[in-house]
Amino acid sequence: MDKTIDRNIPLVTIGIPVYNAEKFLDSALKSVLSQTYKNFELIITDDGSTDNSVKCVEKFRDPRIILLSDGKNKGISYRLNQQISLANGKYFIRMDADDIMFKDRVEKQVAFLENNPDVDVIGSSAVIIDDENHIIGLRNSSPPLTYEEALKTGAFIHPTVAGKTAWFSKFSYKEDLIGAEDFDLWLTSHQSSVFKTLHEPLLFYRDPLTFKLPTYLFRLKQQRKIFRTDKYLGGKPVLKLKTILSSYIKSIIARIICFFGLDDKYIAIRNKQPRTNNVDFTQFQKELDTFA
Repeated sequence: MDKTIDRNIPLVTIGIPVYNAEKFLDSALKSVLSQTYKNFELIITDDGSTDNSVKCVEKFRDPRIILLSDGKNKGISYRLNQQISLANGKYFIRMDADDIMFKDRVEKQVAFLENNPDVDVIGSSAVIIDDENHIIGLRNSSPPLTYEEALKTGAFIHPTVAGKTAWFSKFSYKEDLIGAEDFDLWLTSHQSSVFKTLHEPLLFYRDPLTFKLPTYLFRLKQQRKIFRTDKYLGGKPVLKLKTILSSYIKSIIARIICFFGLDDKYIAIRNKQPRTNNVDFTQFQKELDTFA
């Protein structure tokens, strides 16, 4: 695609919520600004960072960047809703401040959405990297066909999603469910939405080899809050009980993993490894290295 902006293609809004991400933010922003798709605005909302995240963003002089920093810590759900309310683009594309986009991510997802107007949200698979930018695996993603599948999978790898801005405005993120905001969004919207996934990876998703136990346990607790109040599960008490018990079992397993220092083994289970997945990661590594 030509480097000049073609006004015949739709404007896209890319949203990056930021909190103390200075270590990875430079690479994340470079990957966005290097996209083959050029007609976008990039809304960055700082959530009260205490490091140099804001200064890192200010180094970039690209007129497409919109930086909002009010010095307050309100959580990712608030910041995502803030971005969506300000978005001028036809499509809204998620991005985390510690991840890295493939150069053609936006182009491919927008092309799919333009060619499939019935689709509300599309995700992708992701190449998993650690904090040192080493590739450690591949995580595939498939949209759930049933509500029960949505309970198990959570629908998408959150920072890979792109969708209609109007759809995100209609459903929005619940600000009291930080840590499970996306899980709730997919469950709430599932029955009246069309979800699809591009199976090729379009994002380098950062998954540190050191397991963040408190964060993981908090997210499970937030999910149980959803399970207890979900109207659909209210009509299926056996499924509700099974789902809540499954969450507690995950908590116990996570504690055991951390107690015995098996973090890396757990990460390996979550992500298919290159040697067992018959995937050639050479080209992925070359692209990743351009942003290191």
